[in-house]
Amino acid sequence: MGRYCSCLETLGRIPYASLIATIITCVGVGVFCGTLYKALTITLRDIFRDLFDFDITWLGTLQIMFVLVGVIMAILAIILLVFGFLATGSTRKNVYRGTRCIMGGRVSAAFFMGVSYILNLAWIGISSVLVIPIILYVIFSNLCTTYVLNNKRNMHECRASDFKYQNQHPSCYCVNLTHYGITRDSAFGVKNDGLCKNENLQTFCNSVSDAGPYFIAAYCGAVLIVLGMIMFMIILGANYTRIKTAKEVQDIREDLRLADITLND
Repeated sequence: MGRYCSCLETLGRIPYASLIATIITCVGVGVFCGTLYKALTITLRDIFRDLFDFDITWLGTLQIMFVLVGVIMAILAIILLVFGFLATGSTRKNVYRGTRCIMGGRVSAAFFMGVSYILNLAWIGISSVLVIPIILYVIFSNLCTTYVLNNKRNMHECRASDFKYQNQHPSCYCVNLTHYGITRDSAFGVKNDGLCKNENLQTFCNSVSDAGPYFIAAYCGAVLIVLGMIMFMIILGANYTRIKTAKEVQDIREDLRLADITLND
């Protein structure tokens, strides 16, 4: 019976809500970092560098930044989980007993709540930005299906200039960067702004079909992180209230105990 009670007491000290939020956040961080890194690698290497001879250095830097952000988010989730353990069940009664401890717990909860709110806004922005490559993936997938995969013409006979006069050359289709705001300019380093050959278009379409699902998975990971941050904000708000009332509850219980002792005497 003693072991059973001890087991129940141990289970009562586990912050299940914080544990679930931590798992959701860590899974989201892992999915986001892994898939986005892979998607950007395909976009930078297979599409821009190999097909267009176009180097985008800031996107390479962005890859490293996202990995660092993922590590920071995982560390923060673990810290919030530890705080959840300290503010749950009998552990809260043992840790936050004095006036200074209770005040420190309230300040910590408010601080982490503010950090979670700011990070949640940031991840909402990141998830919104990830909608752009997903939309481009859908657009280019439809174009590839219509003009490349289902087109039986000999694309070697088409020139890049035919793309400008597609009404005169309905069977010719080229992927041209100038239609997306990237022109043949030394400032951009673009050496090849159009793809018209069959093998180049096939490679482009294959790269798009490879990178698209990774962008979708990265978006799902960002949504999981947003969900985890929202859960953490709710949990921290509840812990703030519990720590605030912990001292008052202890004082009331102490007064009742003294009153019982006085009545028994």
